[in-house]
Amino acid sequence: MVSAFPRGLGGASFEHVLRQHALVVVFALDDWSAWTSDALDLLDAREHERVRRQRRERDRHRMALAYALHRLLLAQALRMAPAHVPLGRDARGRPVLAGLEAVTSLSHADGHVAVAVTLHGPIGVDIEPVHRVGTMADIAERICHGDERTSVAGRRDAGRGAALLDLWVRKEAFLKAAGVGLAREMDTFALPEGMPTCLHPGQSVQVRTDLLDLGPDVVCAVSRRPDIACAAGRVGPVGAGDLR
Repeated sequence: MVSAFPRGLGGASFEHVLRQHALVVVFALDDWSAWTSDALDLLDAREHERVRRQRRERDRHRMALAYALHRLLLAQALRMAPAHVPLGRDARGRPVLAGLEAVTSLSHADGHVAVAVTLHGPIGVDIEPVHRVGTMADIAERICHGDERTSVAGRRDAGRGAALLDLWVRKEAFLKAAGVGLAREMDTFALPEGMPTCLHPGQSVQVRTDLLDLGPDVVCAVSRRPDIACAAGRVGPVGAGDLR
């Protein structure tokens, strides 16, 4: 799996991209299914335990691949051996890099994984499959705050579902950057797309949250410092077509 992992994005090494950007990479797990056994060998004891808790074999395989790809990207971007990446979790389950200035975020859903990393924290990433558009209307009240309800309600059915999914993914990315996850309800705050927003009420640290164009099958968003550009792309195993 290590030898099949790409070295960069858009002709530049991950390490080079990371110097001045927030880096977001999306993986389609089906592209990596041949390396499931190799993925398990890369996990630490806590990751193995999380994988074992999954009831279905497919879910166990997908989680193992997600964790391994996360570790491999960090290893490339930070110029470290995969086993030496100090990747852990805080009390809320957020991935942390002990002793490093780098900040990372992970999201996996329905066979896709999004990994974000920056040297200019904070950062949060979220990804969802587009087909979840049809399920969003039922939870609109949990997502929208104030004028967001009015804006979404004025759209027709298909557009309404798409707007709700976009908003859900952006708010998930924002809450991950804030380090609180869904402990803070989405309907308690507004999140204008592309506008600097304070991470926590009464504090000065701001982030900008944007949707990323990473293919028609997923909706992905990243939340990062407003003055830091984002470099994003999809990658697959080296030698598998032109996915590098």
